[in-house]
Amino acid sequence: MTSPKPTTSPVKKPRDVRVDFFRGAALIIIFVAHVPGNVLGDWIPARFGLSDAAHMFVFISGYAAAIAFGGTFLRFGFLAGAGRIAIRCAQLFGAHIGLFIAVATLCAVFADQLGGLEYAAHLNIGGFFAEPGHALTGLFTLSYVPTFFDILPLYMVVLALVPVATLLARLHPYLPMTVSAVVWLAVQVQGYALPAGYAENALWGFNPFAWQLIFFTGYSLSMGWIARPSFSRPLVTLAAIYVAVSAAAMIPLIYESAELLAMLRDWVLAHASKPDLDIRQYLHFLALALVVLALLEGRTQVLAGAWAKPFVKIGQQALVVFVSGMTLSHLGGMVMQTYGTDLPVQLLVNGVGFGALFAIAYVSAWVKNPPWKAKSAPRAGIAALPAAAPAGLSVSSDSSGLPETGALAAPRG
Repeated sequence: MTSPKPTTSPVKKPRDVRVDFFRGAALIIIFVAHVPGNVLGDWIPARFGLSDAAHMFVFISGYAAAIAFGGTFLRFGFLAGAGRIAIRCAQLFGAHIGLFIAVATLCAVFADQLGGLEYAAHLNIGGFFAEPGHALTGLFTLSYVPTFFDILPLYMVVLALVPVATLLARLHPYLPMTVSAVVWLAVQVQGYALPAGYAENALWGFNPFAWQLIFFTGYSLSMGWIARPSFSRPLVTLAAIYVAVSAAAMIPLIYESAELLAMLRDWVLAHASKPDLDIRQYLHFLALALVVLALLEGRTQVLAGAWAKPFVKIGQQALVVFVSGMTLSHLGGMVMQTYGTDLPVQLLVNGVGFGALFAIAYVSAWVKNPPWKAKSAPRAGIAALPAAAPAGLSVSSDSSGLPETGALAAPRG
């Protein structure tokens, strides 16, 4: 293990293609997983291990949040950083409300043709149509968080905790993760959770008090608050064994032929709690990430090929793609609910869904950087050289166009 970097180091590495690629891949998997009856759902990571795309998405969101906001805290101070966090949370809140309204509208519009109201009951948003005033009040206060609508609220809550983590890091770099682990442990012992509001005793599908652990694992690694693991052979081997055993316990063809693995599977399923971020799932994700990054060490150029660019583009436009993907997944679910899950329907839903998500990502990127906003070329005879950066300081731009700096080096490999 290497020692953590000082939190005051004003260094930022160039954009890490791995972050965008795997975030894009996670968004595609999330779309697939949220289409009921999707045959591709049998091939998503959750079928081959203990963790799934949600763990990957939240971890990468934490890592990317440090890239987006960490430098602001370092360069412009705490208030500026907290202000940018507040603005982003407001954007996420607007996206959450918009997603709900979009899906509810689809259910209403296709109530007759695609059984929209029955599908709304499946999503636990039937109460919205029965008592819209009560539901809207809960929606805007986050006391009404129906099934499949809890990822953005989770992200809002954990992102709002970033300023607190920043203050803790000023006392000691290890404090944010220490406090994060203590809060996670309190959830496991005391069962702290938030009510979802759509049914008696219903709770958020992603408990933010628990899932903040994986978010701040990514954030702390990105900021250099905690040590980044080295790709030593013993560590990678141990991680690979954990991943392999987990896969064996989850793949029917394997565990059904081995009694010990079947018993292991039954024990894991009996004790695992995804809403509260089960420790076995958390460790599985870390082990899987370590193995994948070790395999990519020195081979990152693989993710720069033409085949990977659409996934990278989706990862760069994560919010609009996520909202669009969730909306399309529910529309696809209604289609399969009505017309069945035969091959032609599968091809239609997945083909249209994938094509739309890739198109939305590229259009969103174009809208953010249209040709008419391109900087004009410097006039002849006038030098237009960038200001020299201090030694050891590199500068790049985030999605808002503002230069960011910070202790944001990408993990080795």
